Amino acid sequence: MVNPGASGGWDDPGGVDDGPVIGDRRRRVIRIAVLLALAAMVLPVVLSGIGVARSAAARACAAYVADLSLLDDSRVEFDLFARGGPGWLCIAVAPSGTSTVIGNLGLMPASPKPTNTGRET
Repeated sequence: MVNPGASGGWDDPGGVDDGPVIGDRRRRVIRIAVLLALAAMVLPVVLSGIGVARSAAARACAAYVADLSLLDDSRVEFDLFARGGPGWLCIAVAPSGTSTVIGNLGLMPASPKPTNTGRET
């Protein structure tokens, strides 16, 4: 039977209440499960964002390299410590195999503005 006390009869005569989860091992297992669940929710979003940024960088780099008629191919690389800050580097590859860095496209590159050929700007 519950003895009415200062808290209005809600005192547990059995002992101290540590919270909803009793035991350090169970609490640790629940924390690990929650962290794994959060990682499982966030990881696909991060990987999707990286994939979108890489494909956008590849398209933008191909458009920039297409303007340079002597160069044949292009590739992109992600660099955290690049000159212009972290971002995708556009690299043009010549038919001889030499590569030239065209520029830093940033973290989420956009498509380049089209150039009007034969018109002074």
